[in-house]
Amino acid sequence: MRPAIRLCTVVALSALACTIAAATAGAEPGAPLRIGHYSSGNGMIGFVLDRLGTPIKVRFDGSDEILALTPERAPYDSMTLKRDDGNGVLRIYPNGQVLVFHPKLAGGSARAYRDQDAQPLTVKAATKTQAHADAAALGPKLKRGGVTLTVVLEAPRLGDKADGWSAMADAVAVAGATLGEMLESTIARETIAEKLRRVVIRDAGRIDIKLEDTTLVVEIAADQPITGRPSTARLRSVIEDLL
Repeated sequence: MRPAIRLCTVVALSALACTIAAATAGAEPGAPLRIGHYSSGNGMIGFVLDRLGTPIKVRFDGSDEILALTPERAPYDSMTLKRDDGNGVLRIYPNGQVLVFHPKLAGGSARAYRDQDAQPLTVKAATKTQAHADAAALGPKLKRGGVTLTVVLEAPRLGDKADGWSAMADAVAVAGATLGEMLESTIARETIAEKLRRVVIRDAGRIDIKLEDTTLVVEIAADQPITGRPSTARLRSVIEDLL
């Protein structure tokens, strides 16, 4: 084959490969518009937004908590994404513009811009042993200013190797983050020290938060990762009401 013909053949094949790659990328469920990392204009807030399936999920930088968001119609054909306590977290406009709501932002909100790719948001895998170890370790971590809590798991329906233990471990992390933040307040710390002795995270097939004597019971649906347990915001709100 003559050099000129060989060169043309290589160029044509390269162009074809690029075309196929582009078409494949556009067809993937992880297309850029459906998942990515976003930052507010001032760089104060960053988060991963995952719209690959239902529910829509978000995780803010610096936090391990994945929030399940419910869409609700808003002005100008936009859509507000709310967490389980009813508060809006994001707003998405028809042109793709994303608005983030956060107390750290001036005025409480700011436009967010996609600045990099991201991986789908999933709950970290955990075994039964790991989930129970996390629960046992949480009590000592929360011990301060007279607060002494025992954290236990109740999941008689889950087998030793059931996937639901990942959801149980995730619920432990959420409860720990909630109580840890509350204990930063002197008033909340004194109230918790007086009224709580035990925290039970229970697989009950539903979401509920209640106080039984000096035990805080957090019921979850272990077969529904993320959507089957309360967020830190909802958990804190209910605990404050109960105590």
